[in-house]
Amino acid sequence: MTATAPPQVTVVGSVNRDIAIRLPRLPRPGETQSSCGVTARIGGKGANQAVAAARLGARTRWCGAVGEDGEEVLAALAAHGVDVSGAVRLPGTPTGTAWIFVDDAAENAIVLDAGANGLLAPDHVPALADGVVLLQHEVPDEVTALALATARAGDAVTVLNPAPFRPLAAATLESVDVLVVNGPELAGLAGSASVPATPDEARVLLAEVPGVEAVATLGAHGALIQRGRHVEHIPAPPVDAVETTGAGDTFCGALAAAMAGGAPLVEAAEYAVHAAALSVTGEGAQESMPDAAQVREFMTTGAVPAAP
Repeated sequence: MTATAPPQVTVVGSVNRDIAIRLPRLPRPGETQSSCGVTARIGGKGANQAVAAARLGARTRWCGAVGEDGEEVLAALAAHGVDVSGAVRLPGTPTGTAWIFVDDAAENAIVLDAGANGLLAPDHVPALADGVVLLQHEVPDEVTALALATARAGDAVTVLNPAPFRPLAAATLESVDVLVVNGPELAGLAGSASVPATPDEARVLLAEVPGVEAVATLGAHGALIQRGRHVEHIPAPPVDAVETTGAGDTFCGALAAAMAGGAPLVEAAEYAVHAAALSVTGEGAQESMPDAAQVREFMTTGAVPAAP
């Protein structure tokens, strides 16, 4: 990254050590199961979304916190082409950790320890003035709110993925250009006890989200894009899913990368749907994220391309 090439995408968010545990099925309360294997990787929603954007060709900067054990984590992000000069190293605390349980149906459940992510402070975040600024909910709310407001006050486009879901203050929503939610997050945002299972159900809940352009990701059903009173459905291409971990993060990173390249929201969302569909055909979150050539080939031919 040079002074003459500012980041096209800046991600303010988390990074974790991911411990992925494969199981025949997700355990019920009180049940003990033997695993089919354990894999350690680098994850966290912020880091995942930054890697997705970088793999798709966007100049990408990640801003967040690691513990005193975080140098190899930062090296792993840098190896994917992510600028980690905005990283903060916090002594006396561990880097965040996530335990991810994945079953034979490619579904997952996650247990998260925030570690250094939970100690990221507003004054740790550098100036955010241009490009696309992408945030999530795995860092403190005051960091997210300030980063959104600062970016919005400049020339940046702000994208918020409120995951894991917490209610959003009105002032926070006012600083968001594009809101990206999955089914459970959409239900929480709309105050519904029912998670939408179909695009039609999601469309009803989107009508309860006022004043912001919103994208609802619906897994195998694709995505809905709401602009004003207009809602457009982008179906997902059929693929054989191996693991869904990181699909939502791939979507967010791809959406940001496409928007940073000048694509309008619907076009960017179509690109992101295809990128996310490709990501579930492999194992791991960052490991299965496609590059730009793979997404272009997939969108052109409909055939899942081989790994480069």
